[in-house]
Amino acid sequence: MLANGRLARAISDMGFYELRRQLEYKAAWCGGQVVVAGRWYPSSKLCSSCGYRLEALSLAIRYWACPDCGMAHERDVNAAINLKHIAVSSTVTACGGEGAGPACERGTKPALVKQESSSKVNYG
Repeated sequence: MLANGRLARAISDMGFYELRRQLEYKAAWCGGQVVVAGRWYPSSKLCSSCGYRLEALSLAIRYWACPDCGMAHERDVNAAINLKHIAVSSTVTACGGEGAGPACERGTKPALVKQESSSKVNYG
């Protein structure tokens, strides 16, 4: 992404490590989990219907049809579906139910509470 001259500075300034660190911190605090796909995971090249993997798919190709099952794919939507499959499969129970990860262990989000100072202040 840094090769894009229009976005390179904004992307490098953003700090992806800090974003991931914050996501992991907030997810742990709320009882959730962050699922990270590998850097080279072929989310755009995999057919979300049958799992067929294209060997080559240039960035210029936005739509493609699976040669195995014939399903038509829009590149970004297909990638999003494949990434969703990764997230769901990492949180599936032995019985096949969704949401078995730490996010389901707590029924509600913890309420924020104002913390008071332990020392008493006398104003008068």
